[in-house]
Amino acid sequence: MLAFILRFNSLSGSLGGFTNDQFVALSRVEMILQGEQPLRDFADAELRGAWPALSYEASAWAQQMGGHTLLPEAYLTVGALVVAQVVVFALTWIVSGRWWLASLATALCIVSMPRLYSYPKVLMLACGIAVMRAVMTRPSRWRLALAAVLTAVAVLFRHDLGGYIAVAIIAGLVARDPGAWTLAGRRVGAYLGFTALCLLPSAIWVQAYEGIPSYIRSNLDVSALEAGRSELVNLPIPTLSTLFTTTILEVLTYWGLWAVAVVAMIVIAWRVLSPAGRALTPEDRGFSIGLLLLGIVGIQFLVREPLDARLSDAVIPVSVLGAWTVTLAQTLTVPIARRVATLSVSLLLVCMVAASAVFMGVGRTLSDSGLTSSPGRVTEEYRRVRERLSQLPPTDWSNVEATGSLAAARYVAECTSPDDYLLSIGDTPEVTVFARRRFAAGQGVFAKGWYTSDIEQRRAIAKLESQSAPIMLADAGSYESDFVPRYPLVAHHVAAHYRKVGEIPDESRPLLVFVDTAREPRGTDPHFGLPCFR
Repeated sequence: MLAFILRFNSLSGSLGGFTNDQFVALSRVEMILQGEQPLRDFADAELRGAWPALSYEASAWAQQMGGHTLLPEAYLTVGALVVAQVVVFALTWIVSGRWWLASLATALCIVSMPRLYSYPKVLMLACGIAVMRAVMTRPSRWRLALAAVLTAVAVLFRHDLGGYIAVAIIAGLVARDPGAWTLAGRRVGAYLGFTALCLLPSAIWVQAYEGIPSYIRSNLDVSALEAGRSELVNLPIPTLSTLFTTTILEVLTYWGLWAVAVVAMIVIAWRVLSPAGRALTPEDRGFSIGLLLLGIVGIQFLVREPLDARLSDAVIPVSVLGAWTVTLAQTLTVPIARRVATLSVSLLLVCMVAASAVFMGVGRTLSDSGLTSSPGRVTEEYRRVRERLSQLPPTDWSNVEATGSLAAARYVAECTSPDDYLLSIGDTPEVTVFARRRFAAGQGVFAKGWYTSDIEQRRAIAKLESQSAPIMLADAGSYESDFVPRYPLVAHHVAAHYRKVGEIPDESRPLLVFVDTAREPRGTDPHFGLPCFR
């Protein structure tokens, strides 16, 4: 409950407390709420496009039940993070039998403050570890089927998450009974078979609307572009003068995650190679190998720039791995090794909790939530946030003070009809969400080098020609330098069918406004004097 209040009560700001990246998914949710689907109606080679695309569908279901506002999204995302933290606490307590270890591991998960849009990673990894433990304890057919269902759900949230969980479970099954290859093979085969069966409808959908080979190539291309854009390079080296700066604390926490994995690897290897009397049981051996692999994979593939936003993605498996390592270390036969392993991992977890609390501003978040004041203040903040989120996006902009991208959203909402689309050039997904409009051309973003092939551009143009998109917004800073050279076919179509009529000012990112030359305006926007089509 306290973890929920901490995150929910601190939501504030013009975007309802969400970051810009949250609206990438929410812009797709807007499409789904109006009957459109990934691949069939819009491009989505971003590891989430297979039907049902749970990263979007979960938010759409929440809004269908709780209203077309940001409040259901807040309940969904914050609630999912809290569920993951509860799973971590319960699991670490069960496997270690030590409440302080469970509390320490959970504290790291909480103070790392995962971004709300990262809830699928956090939730699926936590549930994946719990299911892996159940399978390693008794790999029955039903438990293998449960693991397959969880893996399929993870794939449908984000394809790589299912891959990480599958690799860990397969490695654990093989390590559990290393001498019984036939038995291990049957279990792995059953698990993969159940998973494939669960994903068969999704595969049919992908094949029907994109083609599986094309879909895989597109996902790999977009993933490579995103990895190159956010790759960890030239991490600063800590010095005495910079030791306690937020940047260095982030770097030290990153290396702390790796340090926990290294100590875990040593302890697990020691226990695996111990004499038969002190060797790990089959279930513990399988769980250890699977968890270690999941922790390493998580750090390697999930942690990217910026560190403050991405470190938390790998914290779940590493926190559980740390607690499990302390538990395994208690039976090491060499006393000094036992003490060093226990103390080193415990100190690493404590230091990462302290560092994360500093660079994630947990003290400020505690104050904003009211948890440092009184129960009355907590209740007051909860009501304030709930009321604010229930009014976003606005249905009536007349009394809303809007600037920047929200001013653009107001213009689109007031000057286009609900059935119109918005052609958005750049990376401003919050505009379509706050305007309650669908993005045009079947493409949510014309930026980052995504979807630039001739085939993809022609597909976008064909889609645009079949839609009513009277207004186009473009990032003034990147339109000529990025969009025109990267999307020449779309840029040529825009030049032939749209004309520039003005600009919506913003200190950080002004937006150029274009309108369809074939459409006759019905009036003028009172705020900027721009053409209105409603």
